[in-house]
Amino acid sequence: MTTKYDHETVPHDPREGFDHSEPAARKITLFVILSVITLVVTILALQAYFDKIWNEAVYQKVLSVPGEEVHELRSLSNWRLNHYEYTDPTKSSVRLPFDRAKELFLAEQVAGKTFYPAKPTEPKPEEPAVAAAPATPEAGKQPEAAKK
Repeated sequence: MTTKYDHETVPHDPREGFDHSEPAARKITLFVILSVITLVVTILALQAYFDKIWNEAVYQKVLSVPGEEVHELRSLSNWRLNHYEYTDPTKSSVRLPFDRAKELFLAEQVAGKTFYPAKPTEPKPEEPAVAAAPATPEAGKQPEAAKK
C-alpha cells in the first residue's frame, strides 16, 4: 500500500476524539438573551443620561437667560399698564392704566351701563329649507305648440 506519508499511520477509532453529546443550548440561549437585555438597558440608560444633561445645558445657556428684546418688551408692557399715554399721533385717544380702567368698568357695570345695550332674547328656531325640484334637461325645453 502506498501512502503519501513517510511513516506509517495508525488508523484510529472513529468514535475517538468527537463529542457526541448535545451542546448546552439552554445555557447558551440564556446567556445570549441576558447579554442582549444588558446591552439594551445600558444603551437606554446612557441615552436618558445624555438627554438629561443636554436639556439642562440648553436650559441654562439658552432658555433661562432672557434676551435684551424680551427685557425691553416687558418693561414697555409694564409701563403701558401703569401710565397714561396717547395711543396715536393725533392725540385723539388715551390709554388708561389698567387699575383705573378696571375701576371705571366696574363702576359702569354697577350703574347698569353695558357695552352692548340689548335685552336678552331667545333665538328663533330654524325652519327646514324647502327642497328645490331637481333640474332636468327637459325642463328648459318649450312645448312644440308654444314655439309656433
